[in-house]
Amino acid sequence: MAQFGKSDWMNKKKTYVIDYTRISDNQQSKEDSAQSDPKKKPALIEQRKFIENGDGGRKADYWEAEVASGTDRNRAGWAKVMAKAQEMTAKGYRVYIRVKDPSRASRNTRHAMVFIDRLHEMAVPIYAVREGIQTGSLGDLHPTEELLFVQLLGSGSFVSQTQKKKADESVDLAKEAGIMSSKGDPLFPFARTDPLEAYYEQLPLSSLTPAQGGGPTVFRETVAAMTAPNGPSAISVKRLGLKEDERREKLSESEYETWRAYRNKIRDLLIEFGHDPFANNTDMGPINFKARALMRMTGRYLKEPWKYIPRSDEELDEIMTNFKQYLGTKDLIRYRTIVGKR
Repeated sequence: MAQFGKSDWMNKKKTYVIDYTRISDNQQSKEDSAQSDPKKKPALIEQRKFIENGDGGRKADYWEAEVASGTDRNRAGWAKVMAKAQEMTAKGYRVYIRVKDPSRASRNTRHAMVFIDRLHEMAVPIYAVREGIQTGSLGDLHPTEELLFVQLLGSGSFVSQTQKKKADESVDLAKEAGIMSSKGDPLFPFARTDPLEAYYEQLPLSSLTPAQGGGPTVFRETVAAMTAPNGPSAISVKRLGLKEDERREKLSESEYETWRAYRNKIRDLLIEFGHDPFANNTDMGPINFKARALMRMTGRYLKEPWKYIPRSDEELDEIMTNFKQYLGTKDLIRYRTIVGKR
């Protein structure tokens, strides 16, 4: 029966241990990106801790960390790992390389088989701590484990190859589903007066002449003043008017009233959550990820109601209950970062 796990010789004190940690550029959080030194990036530090804890707390003799795609065969960090393994075996040490999981070593099966073969000849196995499997080496073969290692690595390769295609397809699917890549148009939930109500209340001013105390400029500035400090600027009022004209042109009266009521419902929810997803800061309350998920999933209908349909109350409840599933990539990273600090 095949036995998985570390070979006995790996536990000896004289064994030389090399750790390799890697993340792709798109896996970096804001905190990771702020650090230029890979060994100071939180995600790579966490990988190292995971490896150590998963191997009985044993510290590595050499650690290499880098930000690079697993499909890149010319990764500088991995080249250093290979060179260090060759150097230490030449000095008579037994060496093994630790990674968190097979995909950290590579996401390209063909490339991986080349360096696995080279390491075999050096009697250096790669040990995936999470799975507890190794590639084996010359004189210490682990064929079943190595097959599983390569299969798992191959799965990572498949994911990497299809990732771009899925990303491209997701843009079209998101559009069809009414998902905004951003948040759509602002609703100004914390404006002193609802901008749309102020717009129609003061609209007669736009038809007056400056001599009569009106005109387009006076109209826009009046609406901006009514909604200040958290409403639209005078320039934004002009954009609001252009969008209203487009909605009125493309929607029937009943369709427009449906849109208006739906807009008010979403705006009321943002007020209830105490967060404006369009604000550059959180002066209006702490960041609320339910609000951000809500705007992402309803924003396209609110922006172009003649192309999309509103989400039902049941769908809105689902979005707010399981909001993490509906966050965009940037907000999901932000959520994990904030929650991780608590």
